[in-house]
Amino acid sequence: MTYSNFFSGLVGTLFGVIATLAIYLHSRYTASRRALADRLIILRYDVWWNCTDTDVFKTWDASLKDIWILYNAYYDVAPLWRRRSIKKAWDKYKGVNHYILDHLPNVPDVKMFPKSKEEFIQNITSFLKAL
Repeated sequence: MTYSNFFSGLVGTLFGVIATLAIYLHSRYTASRRALADRLIILRYDVWWNCTDTDVFKTWDASLKDIWILYNAYYDVAPLWRRRSIKKAWDKYKGVNHYILDHLPNVPDVKMFPKSKEEFIQNITSFLKAL
């Protein structure tokens, strides 16, 4: 066995590991993105056809748990350059008031729900566009 054979095998192994890791991460990214987008599209449809202005809070509050899990899965595998826009869209969907968060740190919950059906649909659409 010569050094050229050894290094050739080592380089081939490294390329194989890198390619496998890239394929794995891309498949996780794609699957989590599709799951989040599908859930948001279904939610937008339900809000458009089945929700009234009086039911907006109940629908929004019930959707947070499901979407939060999917958002975290997507955020974990999202590329670094996309995370900022995704976080901003998620904060807009949750209704996070950054002024209160920055100036009143003792307030534990700063989420504000959408006031109307149209605002809720707009928040969902902007979140979908950020994906």
